[in-house]
Amino acid sequence: MDKRFSRNAMLFSTLFLVMLVFAVAAFFFGLNLGSKKMEQKYAHLMEPETPASEYVYQQQDLVTFYLTVYSPYREFQLSWTEALGKIANDEISNVASLYREIEGQASKKAEEAASFNLQHAGLLGQAQQSYIRSLNQFEKVASALQRKKAESYEDIINTLQNNESYIAAVSQALTGQEHFYNSMLQWGASIDPNIPSEIDKNVNISFEAWSDYPLLVKNEIIASYVLDKKIFADYLPHDLTGSIDHFIASGQAESMEISSVADVITLLLNTSAVRPGDYNLHRSKLYTEEFLPQIPFFYPKVD
Repeated sequence: MDKRFSRNAMLFSTLFLVMLVFAVAAFFFGLNLGSKKMEQKYAHLMEPETPASEYVYQQQDLVTFYLTVYSPYREFQLSWTEALGKIANDEISNVASLYREIEGQASKKAEEAASFNLQHAGLLGQAQQSYIRSLNQFEKVASALQRKKAESYEDIINTLQNNESYIAAVSQALTGQEHFYNSMLQWGASIDPNIPSEIDKNVNISFEAWSDYPLLVKNEIIASYVLDKKIFADYLPHDLTGSIDHFIASGQAESMEISSVADVITLLLNTSAVRPGDYNLHRSKLYTEEFLPQIPFFYPKVD
């Protein structure tokens, strides 16, 4: 009887292992198939038609990008942050349901961002690719959070720190953002001879050197900085620029014996002193004479 039991137990164990192997294989096959389908879906947007260095940017290109690509992405980003905030404040009873909603929204916003082909528009085409890829990765992140059944804010943050899809989503979002701000710089340089198209992006510079830069240059420097440091936040590069300029203009930097822009940035970030809308808060005092494209987020009370 013991021998028969042992044979049955061994048979059961073998069958269980075989089923487990097939289940794992099926999961990864489905994941790979889903990724390939996603790549095919947006294949027409993954090959830029015009090299970024050759494209002449028009204000209409920037406005079109803002409305068709940036706005859908931004709406998703704010929803993502809002969801994390609700979980942190224990306002959500069913976290898995919330992330199912987030997963669906990421997919929807990716489709919206792909609805208008901007691959002829140099850096804007590259930015479109990056934002779509970011949304695709966020869709995977939301799905992973459902499977892991991460309920607490701490569980979710720990999961995100080690999640390859989340790391890729952030990197792609910041890359898209930098391309967008760089395209604004190139647009400005093509019209205003006082705006250079090639710039030194070093932030370890004096206030005097910083103050000589047009706002479009400052914004591109900051967009490159947050990309390099992987700073994924609700505030935008021009919000950080506004906080820097206000800190310097108000005399706070001098009173604290801070002498470089890099040190100001470090202080502002370490004290969580930058908020969404900081640019609009200081716009009337600091930027009324700046040459900017007619993009909604450069004007008060518009995100």
